[in-house]
Amino acid sequence: MFHHLSVLLTESVAGLNIQPGQTVVDCTAGGGGHTQRLLEQVGEQGLVVAVDQDAYAIAHLQNRFALQIEQGNLVLHHGAFSEVGTPTFPVSSAHGMLADLGVSSPQLDTAARGFSFLREGPLDMRMSPEKGGETAAQILAQASQAELAQIFREFGEEPKAHILARLIVAERDERPFQTTTQLAAFIEQNIRYKTKSRTHPATRAFQALRIAVNRELEVVEQLLDRAVDFLAPSGRLAVITFHSLEDRIVKKKMRAWMGKDDRATGTAREVMRLPLTDSQLQLIQTNIRGQALRPFPTKPTEEECRVNPRARSAKLRIFQKADVS
Repeated sequence: MFHHLSVLLTESVAGLNIQPGQTVVDCTAGGGGHTQRLLEQVGEQGLVVAVDQDAYAIAHLQNRFALQIEQGNLVLHHGAFSEVGTPTFPVSSAHGMLADLGVSSPQLDTAARGFSFLREGPLDMRMSPEKGGETAAQILAQASQAELAQIFREFGEEPKAHILARLIVAERDERPFQTTTQLAAFIEQNIRYKTKSRTHPATRAFQALRIAVNRELEVVEQLLDRAVDFLAPSGRLAVITFHSLEDRIVKKKMRAWMGKDDRATGTAREVMRLPLTDSQLQLIQTNIRGQALRPFPTKPTEEECRVNPRARSAKLRIFQKADVS
């Protein structure tokens, strides 16, 4: 059973403003919560492309939406969402795109996947284990102390990244890290913070390893690099993030699309209230691809967080492409 509560479901689907007969891409279909709402929006003449790299999710979607697949309203794509806009993707453009970047509940709750420190399982963490690739256990066993520190610092924003890396390297020769609970217990026993936190001390390290294993930030960048060109004129992109690293990437990219990336457009001169040359003004206008719908992200309501505590850190940002051909 692939049961997952979709976060910011109403807000994200409404924000896309999908009309009957249009085409929309659910970049992270998971359990199909967003997919179901999008199918309702496009109607019998529309098309939803549901993407997921998890084979378990694809199997669930095939069963849940068998009728819509047969009728031609839904196409499943088993692969990474970074494949959007490539020649092998099922459609060449869409009126809307939705990307929920969080890890699904079944992935967290299935011990054998190795995502959660609350359940004992192998230190795997691969989104698509059938495709091979390095596991979290292999990274912990083979990466240098400097490489581990960089992973924990950059992907987990772990303040004690260097200490943790040094401790892991010292421990692994005697006792290799093989299970989630083994690693979590080791971190809990050895890492102390001056101020108490409600989160487990292994939270940042597990996030960092998961991101490293699946190259998550890299594929998010790849998706965003293709997103605006892939969208039809006036099309919208909705992205739901769950940690600051993802949100920072999305926010920065959308600012660049609005011509507000100082380094890319030279708008620092405008901030400094200096006159712009014609060439600088033309460069700014050329780089404007559209507009974010709101200056700040939409967050879950208190009620949603009560029903689904995993929604607490979610942020929704929506960008609309300019009405140009």
